[in-house]
Amino acid sequence: MPVAVLSRVAIAVAGAGGVSRPGIWTRLEKVPEFRAGNRFYPLPCLLAIGLCALSAAGHDGIDAIAQWVGRASEAELVRLRVPRDPFTRRPRCPSASTIRRALMGVDPDALVEAVLAPDAPRRDEADIETTPAARVCAARAPVMGAVALDGKSCRGARRGDGTRVHLVGAVTHGDGLLVGHVEVDRKSNETTAFQPLLAPMDLADTVVTFDALHSVRANLEWLVTAKKAHYLAVIKANQPRLFAQLKALPWADIPVADVTRDHGHGRDETRTVKVTTVDRLDFPHAAQVIRIHRWRRESGTAPSRQTVYAVTDLTFHQAGGVLLGDLARSHWHVENKAHYTRDVSFREDHSTVRTGNAPMNLATLRSAVINALRQVGYALVPPGRRDHTTPTAALDLHSFP
Repeated sequence: MPVAVLSRVAIAVAGAGGVSRPGIWTRLEKVPEFRAGNRFYPLPCLLAIGLCALSAAGHDGIDAIAQWVGRASEAELVRLRVPRDPFTRRPRCPSASTIRRALMGVDPDALVEAVLAPDAPRRDEADIETTPAARVCAARAPVMGAVALDGKSCRGARRGDGTRVHLVGAVTHGDGLLVGHVEVDRKSNETTAFQPLLAPMDLADTVVTFDALHSVRANLEWLVTAKKAHYLAVIKANQPRLFAQLKALPWADIPVADVTRDHGHGRDETRTVKVTTVDRLDFPHAAQVIRIHRWRRESGTAPSRQTVYAVTDLTFHQAGGVLLGDLARSHWHVENKAHYTRDVSFREDHSTVRTGNAPMNLATLRSAVINALRQVGYALVPPGRRDHTTPTAALDLHSFP
């Protein structure tokens, strides 16, 4: 089998198929052109090459993308709309420097909108994930159910001043799809990215979960009033007065709402959830307080205990202890489903690309491939990247538009 044969995800991109979303070429064509003067390669062509190359196992960076397209057959290059050389009349493969310049200059927000932003509506009501975390306010037909905010540093992308490229993303609970991310300004922190990240999204009746760093009153007020969303905010000692108030609640008198036990990989874990209603808490739209006590024991180590407090604007009638506990637990899984996958499957932390918009645009393309693989049923990304068709099937599966 030829090395450059198109993977199933690549076929859908090259054939404008529906693995990632219908009309991927149409979406890529909406990414604004930034180059001036003579442009031999159309920008959608270069972006499609990046998507297809990253969907193949072992092709994780810009040089690998150039190697992948350099080994592609003429038929595959035609599918990717690669222009023909005016003298030889054969498709001319772009160089690594051409691909690098394109990724450096492409508007990162436009690329996110093209390949990550969910369609509106993202799913029919009948297709909404049936996991407890995704059934948030099911009677009110949520658009996305629940999304988690989490930050990630690209460890290898160290700038000249020593800082690293840092991204904050929004990932759906349950299926772990990245639906948007923004780069944090080097002179700021993640909290300033909260509103720019969520502003373009339709979050009506969606629960947004995040850790203590994002539990900022102004952002939560905006989230509830402007976006009509709900929140589950973890509170830690970085807000000492509020943390002390939550800790001082009469938890001994509050009944246990839910208990879950897990055992696997040499670890035992028990989570006990208690929930109480509040009406005078100095926190925007606070309706309930959650206390989660975790007891954990790993093979060969002493047991550990941890108590976590959180606040939500969801009322008791909208979400009870079981659902709130599931939301909190699902949030902790986001790290494995999104960021850990990019690091392990695409070696993102080893990438030293740091110039212009290239780090974020590469992360966007990697996430688009992960989303596509999960949407067609792959629980793990590596098997999907290794799943290639024969050259004949690659040409026949979808007609070239």
